[in-house]
Amino acid sequence: MTERPSTRGRGIATDSQSGTEYSRRDERSTASRGRSVSIIIPTYNERENIERVVERCRDALADYRFEIVVVDDDSPDKTWQLVANSYEDAETVRIVRRTEESGLATAVSRGFDEASYECCAVIDADLQHPPEKLPELIAAFEDGADIAIGSRHVAGGGVENWSRFRRIVSRGAMAITKLALPPTRGIADPMSGFFAIRRELIDDVALAPTGYKILLEVLMKCDYERVVEIPYVFTERERGESKLTSDEYFEFLEHIWRLRRSTT
Repeated sequence: MTERPSTRGRGIATDSQSGTEYSRRDERSTASRGRSVSIIIPTYNERENIERVVERCRDALADYRFEIVVVDDDSPDKTWQLVANSYEDAETVRIVRRTEESGLATAVSRGFDEASYECCAVIDADLQHPPEKLPELIAAFEDGADIAIGSRHVAGGGVENWSRFRRIVSRGAMAITKLALPPTRGIADPMSGFFAIRRELIDDVALAPTGYKILLEVLMKCDYERVVEIPYVFTERERGESKLTSDEYFEFLEHIWRLRRSTT
């Protein structure tokens, strides 16, 4: 595939009550599969982590054409402003500040819309997902993958320092997912938040994520053939506060129920 030049400008793309203050590209550039990637990082109050994750992504992708799209939900700690200031002259880093929507999954969906390259990878800002694994996710597309998932539940993967309660909750959520959504049963970690996808799979798909498990939306609604899982070790965040609350668990159950109803 050939690459079309991007038409984006610099600065902070912002949603506002008065309307949209950014201009969506009429044409989004694409590049050859496997060597070019758009990294999507959803953020909310990640000022303590964002520069570290961006720098580790840049280091990991030194041999690739890439862009990093930070989608921030108008963080009170002004994560969006820090990114804008720190990477003002960086062609490979962009910030999108959302003021009318919030939520991790919808932020990722917005990142897909903003992406310039055919391969899109999603990674959390809290460094629980290791950026150094990004080249392995991208390499899977060179071998014909449609979706590459960073997996905690295949050989070589795992979690570190989880409480017994969190492990029980995670296993219960996984059991509910595979019982309710049969297409996920052959995938070891369908609820991973660390994954990459060929963007053409989602170009004509209406993603309507609830909560934070957008990969479930992708797996249930997109037309794909080959999924590859890459092992990684999920670690607890070192800085900042977790965004996982009891409300997120209820939203997860709502999301499962809605997906089941819409696909059966």
